[in-house]
Amino acid sequence: MRFVTFLLIGLFAFFSVHAQNADRTTWIEDDFSQESLSPEWLPISGTWTVDGSHAKVVGGGERFAMLYNTYIMNTKSFVIEATIEMLGGGVAFNAEHNNALKNCHVVRLVEGGVALGYMDFLGEYYETRTVAVKDLATPVSLQIYIDQENSTYSVVANTRNLSMEDLRFNSGFAGLYATGSGVTFDAFSISGQGTMDTPSFFIKSNRRQLNDLSYMAAKDDGLLIVNPVVGIAQRITSVGTYVSELSAEEEETAFRGVAADDEATYVVDAAANALRVFNAADRIQKVVSSDLNDPRDVAVDDSRIYVLDKTGIAVFDKKLSLIGRKAGGLFSNPRGIAVHGDRVYVADFGNGQVQVLGKSDFSVEQVIKDQLIHPWGVGVDPANGDVYVADPAASAVFHYDSEGNFVERIDPITIRGFISPRAVLVRDDMIYVGDFDRILGFKKGVLTIRPSLRID
Repeated sequence: MRFVTFLLIGLFAFFSVHAQNADRTTWIEDDFSQESLSPEWLPISGTWTVDGSHAKVVGGGERFAMLYNTYIMNTKSFVIEATIEMLGGGVAFNAEHNNALKNCHVVRLVEGGVALGYMDFLGEYYETRTVAVKDLATPVSLQIYIDQENSTYSVVANTRNLSMEDLRFNSGFAGLYATGSGVTFDAFSISGQGTMDTPSFFIKSNRRQLNDLSYMAAKDDGLLIVNPVVGIAQRITSVGTYVSELSAEEEETAFRGVAADDEATYVVDAAANALRVFNAADRIQKVVSSDLNDPRDVAVDDSRIYVLDKTGIAVFDKKLSLIGRKAGGLFSNPRGIAVHGDRVYVADFGNGQVQVLGKSDFSVEQVIKDQLIHPWGVGVDPANGDVYVADPAASAVFHYDSEGNFVERIDPITIRGFISPRAVLVRDDMIYVGDFDRILGFKKGVLTIRPSLRID
């Protein structure tokens, strides 16, 4: 009975999205009728050419891709259509980057059917399902219906409804994919209702934005979250209700790390190479734009502000005067910073470790490496100094005691695991994890494969 119910719900959602997209407008279209590749296409691997009627990829290797240089947001459902001439061809969609095949879905033609899968943070491919299709003849008209309301996508090949899957990634770049040299494509298009929303023209509103969630902090009794794609920071309650937006007058912002104390909120803006300071009413109070080099994250204690950038840590007093630059040359592509007691904690992404520094002289007191691959976010339990590290490459959050000894791996296998965890925050009896396009909350001391809170 449960299977029948699920099937009926799935069919309803499948036909609903088809009905919604029956009257849609074209957002992106290329029939490859030109004599050279359109500049909007960004080849990632393989050599891509057009000959006036087809696009073709050649090269050595197992995977080839090129993505269209337009970010598609999760604000509207849409349809991807591609005409594929050979087995091995397919589409990639909702990719995080336009220059790398990572964190995206892949649907491709294989012998006897269609394979569905995804690429993870490291670019490793995982196949989730293969659907057998009898007498599948090329060329194949492949259609992918992305239903944002139900967080699913459905696959149609030559008018045959094949499968409906959960969306692992709900926004990003889309394009063509092939697993062999010589695969050709006749057409590619993306369509949806009305005008496509893009980050640079997106009208900011009281809609909570969790795309590409990479940084998070505590503020009063709620949370601060940063959406780098849209370029905004928002305040939400601890259960996810929208409260307010921290906005800048400039149209182009690249907000990253965020921190707060009783007086202000501090947000890193990589586009301005600056630290933006907001007052209690979430209004811009000051912008610090000197002595920063590609800033990544920010932390604050009772007397100082610590801004992590590409080359080290810039330390400011509460009047925003520079005290000095510290820890120069210690890190490789650092991503996250936290402070607790007399220590500073840095997620040293490129070196695969967390470095623990003393506040007095910023010398290295401890290095945490056990099980880490590419740590992004680091949080410290105010109660006991335990350290929590979000590692998207490992698809897990790791818990260490105050001396850096491994305690446990947090990985919610009950909901298909983490997607791409990058921010972790410990507050009272809760551990909050910013997992790409959702926030998962875990009760401390309770089995940590079962989240007690989910915001998406």
